[in-house]
Amino acid sequence: MERKMRKGLLLIILVVSGLGFTSCKETVAPEPVQPVKNYFPLPNNTVYKYSVDSVSATNSYFNIGTKNISFGPEVVVAGTPYYNQTEVTTYNGGDIVTQRPKVRKTDRGLYYYIDTSGTGALIPDTLKPFVQIDREVIAMALPFFPGQTWSAFKFNVAIVPLISVTASYVGSAVYNNDVVGLPSRVNAEIVKYELKITVPDLGTGPINLTYTGEVWYSEELGVVMREGDYFLFQLLGGSELDLLAPNYKVRERLTEIVR
Repeated sequence: MERKMRKGLLLIILVVSGLGFTSCKETVAPEPVQPVKNYFPLPNNTVYKYSVDSVSATNSYFNIGTKNISFGPEVVVAGTPYYNQTEVTTYNGGDIVTQRPKVRKTDRGLYYYIDTSGTGALIPDTLKPFVQIDREVIAMALPFFPGQTWSAFKFNVAIVPLISVTASYVGSAVYNNDVVGLPSRVNAEIVKYELKITVPDLGTGPINLTYTGEVWYSEELGVVMREGDYFLFQLLGGSELDLLAPNYKVRERLTEIVR
C-alpha cells in the first residue's frame, strides 16, 4: 500500500513538473519598447530657412519675407534648462524682427517657456489669488497616435478658463516643397492648434476670440511648415500675451537647411 502511494505521489510530481516545463516553454516574451521618434532635434548646428507668406483678401498667398531659425546657447529659467531659439524675420519692406523663444524637449514632448508678465491686466486684483497659469506651452506630446488631443496651455481664474490652447494630432502627409540641402521629399506629422480667449466684461465689453493653425513636424528635421493665425504662433513660441497685438494669416515653409 505504501509503495503504491509513493508511486502515485511520484507520478503526480512528474506530471506537475512537466506542466511547469511546458509553461516555461510557452511563455511569450514581451514586445520590445519602440523608441520615440525625434521630431525636433536639439541641440543642433543647423540653420533653417523659411519663406514667409500671408493671405490676400481673395485668399491668395503672397510672399512677405524670409525667416532664419537657429538654436543655442543653453539658458536656465526658473531652474529649468532651455535652448534659445533665435528667429530672424526679414520683411520685404526692410524691417527685421528678432525673437528668442526658449525651448526644451524630452522623450515625451516639446515645451516652450511662456512669458506671462502681461496677463496681470486681464484680471482684477481681487481675483489674482485664484489664477492658475501654465509656465510652458506643450507644443508636442509624444508618441503621436490617431485621435490624440492634449491641453497645450491654459490660463484659468478658479475653474473659469480665460485662455486655452488645445492641440490635436491630425495625421501624416508628404511635404511637397523642394528643400535645398535635402536629397528628397520628406514626410511630416501634422498637429493642429486652437487658441481660445474668453474674458468677461470688465467694463469695456467681453472678449471672445478664436485662433487656429497647423504645424508640420518631420522626423530628425523639425518644423517644415506652419500655417494659420500669427497671434497663435506668437503664443506657441512663448511670446508675451498681448491682446492688442495684430493678427493676420501666415504661412512659413522650409526652403533650405544649412548644416
